[in-house]
Amino acid sequence: MMMLNFVTENRIEPSNILSCDTVKGRSILLIGSDPQQSDSFQQQLCRHGYQVQQKQSDDSIGESIVRNQPKIVILDIGFSGLSKLYLITSIRAVFTGPLVLLTCCVSEQEQVMAFNLGVDEYLINPISINIFDVRVAALFKRFIKSQSIDQQDQIQLGDLTLFPFSFKCQVDGQSIALTQFEFKLLYLLASNEGKIMSRDFIYKALLSREYNGIERTVDVRVSQLRDKLTRQGVQKTQIETVWGQGYMLSLLS
Repeated sequence: MMMLNFVTENRIEPSNILSCDTVKGRSILLIGSDPQQSDSFQQQLCRHGYQVQQKQSDDSIGESIVRNQPKIVILDIGFSGLSKLYLITSIRAVFTGPLVLLTCCVSEQEQVMAFNLGVDEYLINPISINIFDVRVAALFKRFIKSQSIDQQDQIQLGDLTLFPFSFKCQVDGQSIALTQFEFKLLYLLASNEGKIMSRDFIYKALLSREYNGIERTVDVRVSQLRDKLTRQGVQKTQIETVWGQGYMLSLLS
């Protein structure tokens, strides 16, 4: 596999609009499949002011993201191409921040699939450190703007706070990792606090299909969501099962 190699060039200071200072010093989680290549990349990023944690691409990626709480995740797939794109789904299950894909392949099919799966930026290696700085700074600037919108549209219900734009959930100010489906389910219930949401309505709203009276997909997801909220210590809200009708989120007195 090709060693990652930033192209060296004279340093050009970006404009204030895309200031790299908005990103420098913030934590990056670098996920790679080649330890030697990842070490080289990490060293170069650290020399340019980034704080980098490194993780190899295995089944514990989600745990590492939850534990490290990075501001940006970089997935380096090298020459692996389409065979490694499934990792994007695993990352997006627990991470709603900026996600950068770094690849050695120039493939339109790979780019389309990567963006459809949830990548925010697609960078082809080798890449100039100047270009990397500006692209990542621009990405982070967009993310900060979206967070500002998120703050305006947030839902506060008991000890739960939901941020719909970033799919972020907090319990008493502490973040809890939810999949996008779990977040959408919780947001739907919270937006209709005190109202019964029928299974048919939930299926149509979140899965774009009618409930057939047999399928248990939503029931299983509700159970998993309840377990996560309970483990996180939620005490002021609860998801109730209204037998024969559906589910309802209510405040506890």
